[in-house]
Amino acid sequence: MSKFKGREWLLFSAIWLICSLLAAAQWGVGEYRRLQDGFEQAAHQAYAGVARRLDQNESVLSAINALLISRATFDAPALSEFAREMLPRYQQVYAIEFLRNVTAANRPAFLREMESRFGETFYIRDFDVTGRRAWQPAPPREQSLVVSQIEPDLPAASAVFGYDVLGDPHFAPELRRALANGQKVSSRPFELYDGGGRAYLLMQPLFRDVSDQQAHRRELAGVMALVVFCDRLLQLPLEQGLPGSLDLSLLPKEVGGSGEPLYERPHRFAEHDWWPVVTRLEARLPLSSEAQPFVLGVAQDVRLNDLALLPLLLRELFITLLLAAIGLIYSQRMALRRQRSLADEELFLQSERASVTLNAIHDGVVILRQDRSIEMANPMALQLVDMPAEEVLGQPCHEVFRLLGELAAEFAEDPIGECFRTGRPVELAERMQLTTARGKVHFVEGGIAPLLSRDGVLIGVVCALRDMGPLRQRTAEALEASETRVKEHLEKLSHVARLHTMGEMASGIAHELNQPLTAISNYCQAAIQLLDGVDDAPPQVNSALKLAVAQAGRAGEIIKRLRALVSKRAIETRLIDINQVVGNCMFLAEYDLRERGIEVVQLLSGYSIPVMADSIQLEQVVLNLLSNAMDALKDEPALKRHVIVHTRREGRKGILEVRDTGRGITPDLLEVLFHPFFSTKPHGMGLGLSICQTIVEQYGGLISAENIPASGACFRIELPLALQAERQLS
Repeated sequence: MSKFKGREWLLFSAIWLICSLLAAAQWGVGEYRRLQDGFEQAAHQAYAGVARRLDQNESVLSAINALLISRATFDAPALSEFAREMLPRYQQVYAIEFLRNVTAANRPAFLREMESRFGETFYIRDFDVTGRRAWQPAPPREQSLVVSQIEPDLPAASAVFGYDVLGDPHFAPELRRALANGQKVSSRPFELYDGGGRAYLLMQPLFRDVSDQQAHRRELAGVMALVVFCDRLLQLPLEQGLPGSLDLSLLPKEVGGSGEPLYERPHRFAEHDWWPVVTRLEARLPLSSEAQPFVLGVAQDVRLNDLALLPLLLRELFITLLLAAIGLIYSQRMALRRQRSLADEELFLQSERASVTLNAIHDGVVILRQDRSIEMANPMALQLVDMPAEEVLGQPCHEVFRLLGELAAEFAEDPIGECFRTGRPVELAERMQLTTARGKVHFVEGGIAPLLSRDGVLIGVVCALRDMGPLRQRTAEALEASETRVKEHLEKLSHVARLHTMGEMASGIAHELNQPLTAISNYCQAAIQLLDGVDDAPPQVNSALKLAVAQAGRAGEIIKRLRALVSKRAIETRLIDINQVVGNCMFLAEYDLRERGIEVVQLLSGYSIPVMADSIQLEQVVLNLLSNAMDALKDEPALKRHVIVHTRREGRKGILEVRDTGRGITPDLLEVLFHPFFSTKPHGMGLGLSICQTIVEQYGGLISAENIPASGACFRIELPLALQAERQLS
C-alpha cells in the first residue's frame, strides 16, 4: 500500500513540475522578446553616439588642416590655441600631435631647431609601441615623421617628442597609405605611453603649395594626428538613458566585424550581476566612417532577474518545496530502512571477515577484557596454549598462560600488565617465553595493543603472539642449505682452478723440459758418432751413451703424452648470462672486498648477455681479475679504492670489463702480462692470467689489458654472443 502511494505521489509531482516549467517557459519567451527589442533600441542609440564622435574626430582634423594650410609656414601657436578651444569639447580626443616631415636634407636643421627649443641634445628615436616599448636612437632614414608638437603639452608626454612614427611597424602601413592618397586614415589601437589606456591615431597629411622659378608643386609639411581615447569614444552619455549593462567593443571592418576585438569596454559591475546569465544578446553595427573603419560591437547579458520571473518562481518554488518536503520525509523513511538493512548486512560481513581472518592467520590472537579475562582466542592461540576453547574463554589470562623473559636478571613487569597500566602498545622483548598452564614453553614474539572505546577509554587489550619455534627451525634449515650450496660452489670453483693450474704447470714444464731433453739426445748421438772412429774406445761408454739416448727419447714421449692429455681435456659448455656470472662472483668476493675497504660499482647491461661457456670456469676468470684488482688497491688511500665492473653488448660480442683505480700497469709489463710463469707478486706462480687467457680463448673469446689515464688498469673480456639462444634466458 505504501509503495503504491509513493508511486502516485511521484507521478503527481512530475505532472506539477512539468506544468510549472511550461508556464515559466511561456512567461520567459515573452520577457525575452521584450528584452531583445530594448537591446536593439539601445544598440542603435549607442551606434548613433559613437558615429557622432567619429564624425567629430574627422571634423576636428579637417578644421586643423584648414587652419594650418592657410598659413605660409607651420603656425605652432595657432595650433596650440585651437587645441585649447577644441579639446575640452570632445572628451574622446586625448591629444593633438604634429608629425614633422624630416628628410635627409632637412634633418640637421630640424635637430638644431629642436635643440634650441628644448635646450639640450635632441634625438630622433624609436619606441616599438607593440614590442619592446623602449626608447632607442633611430638610425638615419630617408624620411621620418617625427613628433614635434603635442597638445596639450603635458610633462608626462615630454618623452614622446622626437618619436619617429613612420619608423614604427605598427603605424607605418597606414601612414604610407595616407601619404599616397592624401586622405585621413586611422591606425590600429595601441597602449598609451603613460599607461593611461588604449587609443588610436586619426591622421591626415598636411601639404603646402610651393612655387619656385621652375614649377609649382606640393610639398609635405607633416602629418596631423588626433590621439583618440578608445574608452572615452565608447563611453555612453548618461543623459541618453541607456542601460548600464551594455558591453561595447570596436572590431575591424575589413573582416566584417568577425575578428578579434580591437578594444572592449565592458560594463561596470552592478548589484544584479550576481544573478546567473540566461543568454547573451549581441549585435555588430558597421560604422559609416571610411577613415575610421570600425564595427561597433554591442552585447548584453540577459540575467535571470531581467526576465521578471521572481513572483512566478517564488510561488512555484513554495509549492515545489512543499511537495519536495513530503517526498523527502517519505524517501528518508525508506532510506533509513534500507540503510538499516545494509548496516546489518555490513556488520555481519565485517564480523565474518574478522572471524575468517583470525582463523586463517598463523599468529595467536587473544582479546582480554578489562578484568583480564579472555574474551576471544583464535585457533592458533588455542593451539599455542594447548587447551580447548571452552577451557579458555572467560578464564583469567594468568591461569591459561604467562609471558616471561628468558634469563631475566631482574624483576620485569608483565607486558600485559604494562599495556593495561600505560594504555600504549607494548612490543614483546626478544626471546620471550610463553608458559602454558600445562607446563609447555614456547618462544614467542609479537606485541600487546590497547583496545579503546569510542570515547578513548581502555576496555581491554589484544595480544598478538607468534610461535618462533617452527620459524627458527625453518631458518636454521634454510641457512644450512644455503651454506651447503655456497660450499659446493666454492669446491667446484677450487677444483676447476686446481685443474687449470695443474694443466698450465704441466704444459709449461713440458715445454721447458722438452728442449734440454732434445739437446741431451743430440749430444749423446754426436758422442756415439765420435766414438765410432776411435779404435780403443771402451764398449761400455758406447753402450751407456745409447742407453742415455733411449732414455731421453722415452722421457720426450712421456712429456708429449702429458701435453696431449692436458690439451685434450673435455670442455663442457652451456648457455649462461655474463650478468649472472658477475652476480655470483660479487657474492663470493663480498667478504674480501668489504674487509679491504673496496667499493664496487656494478654497471651491468640492462639486457641479458648470453654466451656459450662453463659458468664455473668463467667465474674463475672474473674472480682472478677481482683478486688482481684488490691487490692493486692495497696501497691506495681508503677513499680511492674502487673497482668498476662493466658489462655491455657491442655488435655480436659481449664485453666484460674489470677496472681498478690503482696505479696501472707499466708499458713494458703489458707485453708479457699473459705469459706463463710471469708474475709481479713476490710469491706468485705467474699462472693466473695465463689460465684466464686459456679459458677465454677456448670459448672463442679474447682477453686484453690496458691502462686508462688517471684511472688505473682495465682488463677486458670479449666473448661471442649466443644470440639464437637469447630468448631462452629472457
